[in-house]
Amino acid sequence: MQHVKEWPIKLYLFEEDGQTQARVEMQSDAGTLESVAEARCAPGDFEVPEIGDEVAAGRALIALGTKLLRGSEADIEAVEGHRVHVDP
Repeated sequence: MQHVKEWPIKLYLFEEDGQTQARVEMQSDAGTLESVAEARCAPGDFEVPEIGDEVAAGRALIALGTKLLRGSEADIEAVEGHRVHVDP
């Protein structure tokens, strides 16, 4: 029998003066996990808010994924009793 879980993710984007901040929150069985990231226009770049959204959101999601992998490493280490590395 297939087992299905749902971990809702909320992504918030905040823009101000050529800078975008993304905050992502994920609710899992273990609780809420959060990460934050930013994107900024380089001097002389055109200000395109949609691009800032994409960059900041992508960075925040990558950071969230990294936190999940590091958490799984700690869980495996606790069970197996030695250091492990989980590849992304």
